[in-house]
Amino acid sequence: MTAAHPNPIRARVWIILAVSILGFGTLGVALTRPSKVDRVLILASALDSHGQDLGPGMEALIADHLEVLAGATVTHAAALPAAADLQRLPPGTWLLRFQGRREGDLLSLAVEWNTASRVLSGQPWTAEAAPVQEPARSMDAFIRRWPLTLRHRYQRELVPRSPARFWSLLEAMSIRDDHEATAHLAASQRLAEDEPQCATAWTTLGDHLYRSLWVNPNEAGVGLNSRTHRAFQQAVNLVPGHPRATFLWSLMLTDTGNQNTALHALEAAARLRPGIPDLYHGFAYAGRTAGLLEGAYRALVRRKALVGPMDAPSAWFAETTYLYLGDLEAFGQELSRAAALRQDASILFYQGYVALMQGNREQALPFMRRGSGPDRGPAPFRDLCRVYLAYLEGRPDDGLAELREIDEIRGKLRIPDGEWTFKEAEAYSLLGDADRGVDCATRAFVQGFSCAAWYEASPFLARVRAHARWPMLRRNIRERQAVMEGSFPPAAFTP
Repeated sequence: MTAAHPNPIRARVWIILAVSILGFGTLGVALTRPSKVDRVLILASALDSHGQDLGPGMEALIADHLEVLAGATVTHAAALPAAADLQRLPPGTWLLRFQGRREGDLLSLAVEWNTASRVLSGQPWTAEAAPVQEPARSMDAFIRRWPLTLRHRYQRELVPRSPARFWSLLEAMSIRDDHEATAHLAASQRLAEDEPQCATAWTTLGDHLYRSLWVNPNEAGVGLNSRTHRAFQQAVNLVPGHPRATFLWSLMLTDTGNQNTALHALEAAARLRPGIPDLYHGFAYAGRTAGLLEGAYRALVRRKALVGPMDAPSAWFAETTYLYLGDLEAFGQELSRAAALRQDASILFYQGYVALMQGNREQALPFMRRGSGPDRGPAPFRDLCRVYLAYLEGRPDDGLAELREIDEIRGKLRIPDGEWTFKEAEAYSLLGDADRGVDCATRAFVQGFSCAAWYEASPFLARVRAHARWPMLRRNIRERQAVMEGSFPPAAFTP
């Protein structure tokens, strides 16, 4: 599940129509079919806006340009990698860094380029400095001078025409905190409405709305789900296959039980730009929750091949594809890599979860205890850690009370997320409440989680599998998974 997702039935009809339009819109947009993928490593850089660093926003905007216009495989690094790490990169990997500042509503932007091989041989960087000018003109100059092949022409759809709104966009794109994104919703909505032809503005609005679905949907008012879908739809209508919009939209579609639509959108995007790593994260997420584990695994392999030594765990979720495949060693390795980057409640939960699966209660206990800390996020996993902590400490009644409270809170959210609901089913079963466990397992299925292999193999779901309602639920899960397998064979996950 995501790190912390409309009425899906009402939304499903127009979503399918939107994806159909998206499919037709992709005809003829590519100038050339890429024979090879350019690789670009963007180094974290600064952009001063009256004392506020909007470097993260500019980095995201540049990445959008590289992915949309050149179909480039873009990765990111906090600083120039050490020589040993540069040696592991393909020699032709482009390195990019920038410096910028705001002057009134104008932009001063200097960009430097090099390659991994040239840095290793001591060759200088190529500097491109544009005069202070309107931001849209600065981005035009950046594109004209970059060393990549221009494959798609959607340049005007990526930047606001208004200089003042350019800076509003960078400010919104620099937001990384879910609650801050929620607080910024009104400004993001105005920006998209004032710049209706800017796909980046619609993508950013969709991102903020999607985050709000998780943390505080009431802040966004009535119609949050349809507003979120519309924002992403607007972005991909303006720029067919827009990578970031498609990826985020696919996550939301999956979280609302629309894996079929998510996979179609990802297929369309990957046919146009097959070198975008995040698209394959989207494939894996939609695939694993639909039980299409071979396809999900192929997508992960494809992503690793694209990013090579810059491969890093997803910041959005723990990669449970390996878990559902029964490969605990690979899953444990992914958790260890993720834990080296962040110690959030989701990673700690799964570390304790795997230890408990292996019968090691003593090893599971400290993970669940740390994940239960009051300042630990994301909140749903923090609360689930408390449930498992109560189980491990021999307090099943406390665990059940906590779990029922979680269930009540989640009932008020507008993102069902069947994979998460399945975790509730496991917890109820583990704590001895098979009736509530089978209720949650059935609800997880209704919400789109159809991974038959894990329903049938999870050791924590044993009491549910002994319930009288299990045979019918199992049959329904297998039937839906079979339909999805017919529509999306493994080859569909690497277009």
